[in-house]
Amino acid sequence: MASSFENRISLVTGGSRGVGRAVCLDLARKGSDVALIYRARTDLAEAVADEIEALGRRAMPIALDLADAEAVQAAVARIRDEWGPIDLLVHSAGALAAWSPVRDLPPEEFARYIDVDLTGAFNVIQAVLKAMHARGQGAIVAISSIAAQMCQARNVQGAAAKAGLEAMIRVVAREEGRHGIRANVVSIGLTDTAQTAQAFERWGPERAARVVAGIPLGRIAQPEEIADMVSFLASEQGSYITGKVIQVDGGQIIAG
Repeated sequence: MASSFENRISLVTGGSRGVGRAVCLDLARKGSDVALIYRARTDLAEAVADEIEALGRRAMPIALDLADAEAVQAAVARIRDEWGPIDLLVHSAGALAAWSPVRDLPPEEFARYIDVDLTGAFNVIQAVLKAMHARGQGAIVAISSIAAQMCQARNVQGAAAKAGLEAMIRVVAREEGRHGIRANVVSIGLTDTAQTAQAFERWGPERAARVVAGIPLGRIAQPEEIADMVSFLASEQGSYITGKVIQVDGGQIIAG
């Protein structure tokens, strides 16, 4: 049986590392050509592109700032002109948090995070959505965080941005379902990424060990486990799922 992603065109933001990289490679293994947006690390993005091509699929790494709406529109137009219409958008880009109480967080730091995690999401979703709407088909999956529900101290920007992202995806699902477009969220907990490494460094080894021990499954996630859920939601197997926030967190959110 052929993969449901055979000869499809996917766009992954934040595709040069972490969860985004895992999503890029999983989609390529399942038959999709993959364009990946990244901000700065050209070396990492080109390495992912090489891995995609080694799997027999086309890769297109594109460097840009998601907060620049015109640059995002131009990137989406380039993908369309060179490859064809985008079938799947996975928004995985995210800024590293400053971890500061609200009273001490510099306004420019809050704005920077919102630019990437919320405004950037809007820019790329809108750019892709116009073509999906015209075609009457498409899928969008956004990577969020259980921070939106847990509202941890010193992470106001993460909680606010991810809660906004989840609301945005639900609005898209409601508006576009009748036009053949599905939109969902994968909300993740601690995962083996640079953000988690940053958190562990800040907490110190003893606290980090306590936090991991408190996760019901007793470990953090691997990026590939998140990619599996993304692929499921974007596939025919997930064809009657839209407007949902699905937590892939090993039970972390219920542990408090």
